[in-house]
Amino acid sequence: MSVSDQAPLVKTGAAVDRVVSEILGQIASGELSPGEQLRQEELAKALGTSRVPVREALHALAEQGVLAHQKHRGFFVTKRSPGELAQLARMLELLEDEVMSAIAWPDPVALQEIRQLNEQLLAAVDDVDPAGTYALNRAFHFAIFRLSSLSLIVDELDRLWRLAQPYIIAEMLMAEARRQRYEEHLDIIAGLEARNHEALHASMRQHRRRSRGDRRTAPWRG
Repeated sequence: MSVSDQAPLVKTGAAVDRVVSEILGQIASGELSPGEQLRQEELAKALGTSRVPVREALHALAEQGVLAHQKHRGFFVTKRSPGELAQLARMLELLEDEVMSAIAWPDPVALQEIRQLNEQLLAAVDDVDPAGTYALNRAFHFAIFRLSSLSLIVDELDRLWRLAQPYIIAEMLMAEARRQRYEEHLDIIAGLEARNHEALHASMRQHRRRSRGDRRTAPWRG
């Protein structure tokens, strides 16, 4: 699965999808921070579109929880409390474990695609584009998750990863953190190659513990 193969958040038209992608990209890059307001007129002008697709995109993202809509005030990038972040991390942990318990072993072509995604992540270790490195990291994980037959749970994971996106990126800003992910991914790939469920689960859980950290102090890291 390539970065561009990710399922669109909404399917209500090319203009709406473009606005959704732009907003998600601005959140991913840090241009939009948790709690920051989005203004329809400014977005429409910047994207060269009418306010109609902008409004639809904002409402779609609010339904997904990526944005928060405050009556008479507008739309804001959702800001999570420490307790909410802990819940989000716990949901991700539970659903990822469930999905990993039901994956089909990848064929050589799928395994090579997973390897290539990780090598692309290594090549981007020193890149200053946080959105791009996040997308590669995400694509690596979902190339594995989508080996599972539990498609509805995988779709829910997709939604939760979107909610967690700004916080995952915050933990991937340093080159050392990105290199660590690459190296831990190698252990995950080894478990897939060996078709060893025990090794695969152990490497995935270890990866999650190291990258998401201690929930008591940094409850969410991804």
